Amino acid sequence: MSSLAFRRFTHAYALREVDSAALLELLRPHAAFLASHGAVLPTDPEQIDIERVEIALLTTIGDLPIDLVDALWHIHEMATPAGMESLLSAAEQTGLRLPGDRLAPADIAVRVWIADADLLRRCHSELSVSRRRSFETFVPAKGASLAWVPPGPETIAALDAAVGAWYVANRRGLGARVLFFDHGDELRFLIRHGGPYRREGSLDDGMPGCVRYRPMAHGIVVFDRRTWELRINSGTKRERIAYRELVGQHVFGRREMFPPDPDRYDLEPLRALGRRSLVCTDVPGLASVRLTELSLYVGGPYHRRKVEKADDVLVALDAAGETISSDALLTSATFEVRFTDGRKPRPVTIRHGNTASYTRDTDAEIIETFLRRRGFVKGVREVAHAALASA
Repeated sequence: MSSLAFRRFTHAYALREVDSAALLELLRPHAAFLASHGAVLPTDPEQIDIERVEIALLTTIGDLPIDLVDALWHIHEMATPAGMESLLSAAEQTGLRLPGDRLAPADIAVRVWIADADLLRRCHSELSVSRRRSFETFVPAKGASLAWVPPGPETIAALDAAVGAWYVANRRGLGARVLFFDHGDELRFLIRHGGPYRREGSLDDGMPGCVRYRPMAHGIVVFDRRTWELRINSGTKRERIAYRELVGQHVFGRREMFPPDPDRYDLEPLRALGRRSLVCTDVPGLASVRLTELSLYVGGPYHRRKVEKADDVLVALDAAGETISSDALLTSATFEVRFTDGRKPRPVTIRHGNTASYTRDTDAEIIETFLRRRGFVKGVREVAHAALASA
């Protein structure tokens, strides 16, 4: 388990939403680990250095305590108004007392986790609030030089300035930053920026008012040095274009280094190989993969679409003596993926084109390995089919 690369947490910035006293209590069991990575926990909650804790979590590869990852991920998932409502109801039913009334959703999630982690897990399962993160993947332009030069401080500074200027020009305010993390085979650019300005009605101590603020938001760009693929997660289409072009320009010296690629993923192996297309015994970190939903475009004058849904679509089709329709375009597939960490399976959705959605963005590395080996990524299908034929 200690060798699995997905033991990493990429939502460290969410720690700023948590009350410092509750956060310190949550992190205290992992004080030695954090100290070994440069984040020494104080005795006074007000003295906690969030920036150092964030850096420790974002830069650690592989050896992040899985209990800490599990806690942070579940807390992040439930730190929403809907999650807060679910947790408050569960706390009332179980007699769990929560201090004070000035608790943000993240505070409540932390307090419930500390008191009864299983209760929060149950609420999470019932609420099904897993936030899938959609990544679009791009490959280098044909004929582009693939000579790799690690980005130095000046390169990152230039990228930081360009990203900041883009957000100012697009009415998102000052202060956008690019945080760079070198994870060896993967380079991660965490873009911290402002969102559109907001005005919201408020109620403070019974008095109505108005709160004006610019929320903080984040985007992620991941470059895989092994495959030369660029994965991007962002809030809007224009942001994705900006990230792709600015990273290309400043890190690779070519603005169109990663041109739009509408045809990266292909679901044809499901039809060609059936259940054999989901073999994952050769992918470290994966225990099993099942197809739970398949969308098909049949077309015709009425633009007909079909959706197959089952606990295991391929097994269900076999049992019914049916096959995947040969005259339909396979437009999207949702898989139930179980990892060897033994925890509950997680959904992954692949769409015909270049979009993949994960519950946890750090699942991407393992899932992409599986997709390449089974031929779901164009350009490697023939190799994958040959490997299965000889197995």
